[in-house]
Amino acid sequence: MKNYLSKIENFDIQNFISYFSKKNPFGTIISLIALVFLLSLYFTIPTFYNYENFDKEIQKKVSKDFKLDLKNISNITYLMLPTPHFLIEECDVYLSNNPKDKFLTVKHLKINIFSKNLHKKEKIELKNIHLDKVDLDLQFINIKNFYSHLRYNITKPIYLKNSNLFLRDENKEIILISKIKKFKYFIDTQNKTKKLTSLGNLFGSDFSFDWEKNFTNPNITKGDIKFKNPNFNILSTFNKDNENFTKAKTNIKFLRHSLDLNYKFNQDGIELIDDKNKIINRSKLVGNISLDTFFFDLNLILSGISIQTVLNNLFLNLYKINKSANLNFNGNLKINLDEVKNRLFENLIIDINFLEKKISLNKSSLSLKKIGKINFSDPSIYEKNEKLFVKSKIKFDVYDQQELYKRFLIPRQNRVDLNKIYFEIEYNVDDGNYFLSTINLNENEKENNEMIFQEINNIQQLNNLISREFRTINLD
Repeated sequence: MKNYLSKIENFDIQNFISYFSKKNPFGTIISLIALVFLLSLYFTIPTFYNYENFDKEIQKKVSKDFKLDLKNISNITYLMLPTPHFLIEECDVYLSNNPKDKFLTVKHLKINIFSKNLHKKEKIELKNIHLDKVDLDLQFINIKNFYSHLRYNITKPIYLKNSNLFLRDENKEIILISKIKKFKYFIDTQNKTKKLTSLGNLFGSDFSFDWEKNFTNPNITKGDIKFKNPNFNILSTFNKDNENFTKAKTNIKFLRHSLDLNYKFNQDGIELIDDKNKIINRSKLVGNISLDTFFFDLNLILSGISIQTVLNNLFLNLYKINKSANLNFNGNLKINLDEVKNRLFENLIIDINFLEKKISLNKSSLSLKKIGKINFSDPSIYEKNEKLFVKSKIKFDVYDQQELYKRFLIPRQNRVDLNKIYFEIEYNVDDGNYFLSTINLNENEKENNEMIFQEINNIQQLNNLISREFRTINLD
């Protein structure tokens, strides 16, 4: 018996066909033709079904396997290649957890099926859903409903590629546009994990997003989003052990810097909590985000980062956002650089206001050590000769005249009594060069005088320029 089983286990079908073809080559050819014909006939069987009333059967199977409700189904066809599948010309898709609000309308919905039971229409098993070139036109309520679907439903795989995401506010105005190159939503049965992965482009930067929930601890979920340019990574862990809100911890890595966030959220909004016990990493983000109106009020405190690094990355990304997205969200983001690594400057505050499709930095300021404060107004970001520039009007409040004259080596004969100085500044983001205009002691004078800009590359050039300007003011 053992010898017999051993022969069966060691049976090689390739050698058998080779041997049989030598003995009876014509019979082998006929057998192979018959086999191919029978397989083709088997896979073709569903084409003979009557699909006039099959939409109800498809609806039941999709609802059971994918927790999606298909409505207004138009024209179901069966195709054998490249793999057996049903193709729905057009239909409306609803999430089973929210059957009243339509999630999206799709064309050419492809439902792949398993090869077994093709001879029995009612026993056909669905394998996965494929969507291609779909416009996901969603509102926040759709995102909330999908998140609920993501957390609580057991589904078969759903795949999406070459599509666009349009996110709208409560007034149905577009606030965000994103390219979705690939999207996979499936369950890893081997590791007992539900996963979502996506590749796309947001604000002109390629990104990847991964989300997973392990069923051994279903209250814990993890998300990881990475941007390539600039190099930006957000890794989050969410804990839903409270019925009223979800606790979360997030680590943000930007260039060589890291920021840890503690916050909680529910369907109404997000509260970022100030972790006052943190000593090692003083950088933090605190504030609130309202999800109903998508209004945010955030304060980002950075420590140990150079002004050049902050300004370059900030202006570059603000320019990208303004050029690539239809801005229609409102909020305030205050960036406070409280430990500036610079001999002259300290405490940079960049107050960014997003309002009615415009970006404003009017309340931004930069303090000079023991001297005063530079206040920015009417800043603009623009491109010139394929390079990025930032230009702003400046009001310099002088707190200590003696310290000002001492720092910039102004001779006594050129000193004047003042408490405010007005000028303009232009910054080349690509080259890192600054250009300063002529100085005025009266705000109205600059409107009548032509502004002459001079390039400043170092502190010595700045000292020389300021010294010349005060000599000119004294002569006038």
